[in-house]
Amino acid sequence: MIPQYVLKTLLFSVILFFYQQGLANDTYDLEEFRKYQMKNWKPLSKEQQSCTGQPAMSPLENICIGFVRLNMESDDVSGDGRLEICENYEVTEQDFRLLVNFYFNYVNSTDTQNDRKMRTQRVLRLIHHIFAININQINGASPDKKELIRVAAQSLFECFFSSEMRNGGKNPYFHYFSLDSLASQSDYVGLNNGLVLMLLTFLGPHFLFSNDFDNYFTVLRNSYTEKSYDRALSRGSLYENINENSPHSIASYFTAAGLDTETALLIGLTAMASAAFQSLNSGQEWPETLETLLQRYLPCEILGTVYWSLVGLFPAGRSWPVPEVMFTVEGMQEFTQVILGIDDTAESALLQAESSQSPDCQSDYSQGSDNQAEDPDGEPHSEHQDQLIVIKQQNELITELREESADQPATEETGAVGGTTAGTKKCPLCADPLTDIIVLDCCEDSGFCNTCADRLIYEQSECLFCRNVPLSYMKAPEMSLP
Repeated sequence: MIPQYVLKTLLFSVILFFYQQGLANDTYDLEEFRKYQMKNWKPLSKEQQSCTGQPAMSPLENICIGFVRLNMESDDVSGDGRLEICENYEVTEQDFRLLVNFYFNYVNSTDTQNDRKMRTQRVLRLIHHIFAININQINGASPDKKELIRVAAQSLFECFFSSEMRNGGKNPYFHYFSLDSLASQSDYVGLNNGLVLMLLTFLGPHFLFSNDFDNYFTVLRNSYTEKSYDRALSRGSLYENINENSPHSIASYFTAAGLDTETALLIGLTAMASAAFQSLNSGQEWPETLETLLQRYLPCEILGTVYWSLVGLFPAGRSWPVPEVMFTVEGMQEFTQVILGIDDTAESALLQAESSQSPDCQSDYSQGSDNQAEDPDGEPHSEHQDQLIVIKQQNELITELREESADQPATEETGAVGGTTAGTKKCPLCADPLTDIIVLDCCEDSGFCNTCADRLIYEQSECLFCRNVPLSYMKAPEMSLP
């Protein structure tokens, strides 16, 4: 009797061991996904591609990103063994397209919201692991090899965004991130903003300076969210309900409309871009888990952009005030928890202690920069300063300037700087003397200083004169001052 009991116990232990080993070897459920796609995948029709924004690519193609290959074609490997380390660094446009396609196919291969969140977490963990392998390989490489990697990343990025003609026609991504020229808004029609997000996240940390990186993500956030919401509105899954004014209700609203998948990708990759930038440029360690990543590099600025882009779809939406909670760390944590199903507040006390010394929660890439904003007394602004206060102060200043302009005599000579006199040549927002005149893309008559133009774009505030929200700006050479 005893030998039988021992035998059964031993057999159960062996089965349990192999079962646990099987789970450990397929952390991301790649085999389950592969079987599902082999049975069910069919190329999308052109109409379906237009509605979903997804290309007609097989989700079971191999994907090479840097030093990592995601092997989805071979039958000789399985589970986590499909994530292979390669000897050489390789980045191509096609592989990033495949990764975007893989993400949406992986997440959307289920019909329930809970399963979608679980799949979103899994694929973001997979991308997080791809990043970890690449960061470790790059940081351990020789200076010469690092330089070759930097050149390869910059070359692909510039080929995609800086070539006016591509594939025998006009390149719609030309000047996408340009801050030196007024790009035509028509160039933004029909773009794959998920692909732009992938390219900027994986390539940008290698060669972009912090201020440029911040500006690029500002442009991307607006284009990415606006296109997602326009598409949802056109297919009838988004309806006007701007009474939703809490992060939790907005996130639930997005989930019901099917916008959680795209929003989760924006949150996850923006955080990974911030972590990669800090790791490659400052030597900081790569976060071990997705939870740690979101705790340390939560992109707090996304929630304000999300709300602003949402209300902008509907009549008079731009004139509605943005709730204060949309500019708080707590608000973004609540929003992220609902979108991703991940609670990133577990170590909030630790994070508050860390952020008091070197705040990491914002991903504006200004950390370590020499261009940190200062107050009139020369002290740096707190990273946790409520941005809503800044916007309110700016709006009050705009109102005062308008009243002063209305009271000016009609015979007063005006200059080229948005209504300031020719003799003063001051910024209409801060009233500081202008060294260069900055023109916003939404208003050719505007003329601000560089600092105020940056603030208008970063805070998504309306232009003083045309009441539109700018995406970029340029220095006007013909107006430059001596």
